[in-house]
Amino acid sequence: MATELSYDAIEVGQKFGPWEYPLAERIGRYMEAIENAHPWHKERSPWGPPVAPPSILGVAAMRFMDTIGPVPPGTLHTKQEIETAKALRLDRRPIAYGEFIDKFEKRGRKYFTFEARFRDETGIIIGRSRVTMAFPAEKGGEGGKKEAREEPERKGELTPITRTLTQEKMTAYSEDSANAERGQSIHVQPEVAKKAGFERTVAQGLMAADYMSELVTAEFGKEWFEFAGLSVRFLRPILCGDTVTANGRVAEEAAEGAVVRKVYEVWAENERGEVVAAGHAHSLVMPGR
Repeated sequence: MATELSYDAIEVGQKFGPWEYPLAERIGRYMEAIENAHPWHKERSPWGPPVAPPSILGVAAMRFMDTIGPVPPGTLHTKQEIETAKALRLDRRPIAYGEFIDKFEKRGRKYFTFEARFRDETGIIIGRSRVTMAFPAEKGGEGGKKEAREEPERKGELTPITRTLTQEKMTAYSEDSANAERGQSIHVQPEVAKKAGFERTVAQGLMAADYMSELVTAEFGKEWFEFAGLSVRFLRPILCGDTVTANGRVAEEAAEGAVVRKVYEVWAENERGEVVAAGHAHSLVMPGR
């Protein structure tokens, strides 16, 4: 097992890879965890073989980081950005190259950003994934406390995606992480979550991003798998037992040559109406769609 990741040890610009994500081996448990039943993920797709949701690149980047060093328990995922250039075919092997592109301090907490760029075994670029995380607060720091602010009113225009986060689903999603394998995961082990200050185990914020990806699949169709763009900030912890609903609305459309880039504002709320994650999803579509 690699040495635990630390802020001081991170070297901005340090490069890693190649590293191969076991997509074909992990896709079953991943889909089980997020309950995505789209037929293209199990049956034939427009590309022939089944394809993975674009959002899986978020998990892939996290597992790549695990090989560099597991994060300390209580480290929080604060932002995720994903882009695809090709559909993620299950008969192909995603191979990643990555680097730490930033580290900074904000309100008494230390952050870092890691970017992974993916190709398949033929060398074709398939996408990238950028992860920003906050190390556990140091004693006496503010711990990344958020300033109280009024949430903007959000009225969804899409068919919402609703999921209840059970421990079984959370474990299926996170069981292959370095922290879960060493018994130090706030997502899998309740005692570790409580020690980190949470009432119950905490779902990976990426699960909300997965629901957002499923949400816009119906809007973009085939183009979502080839030209996906998703940027999400994780605003509140999602605890085991919470019910999360993802929704969205059209934000803007802009011509890019012969096609149009369509942007949706997307978000996820818990059963108490609190926004747990929010961001934007975009893709290229033909004019008039």
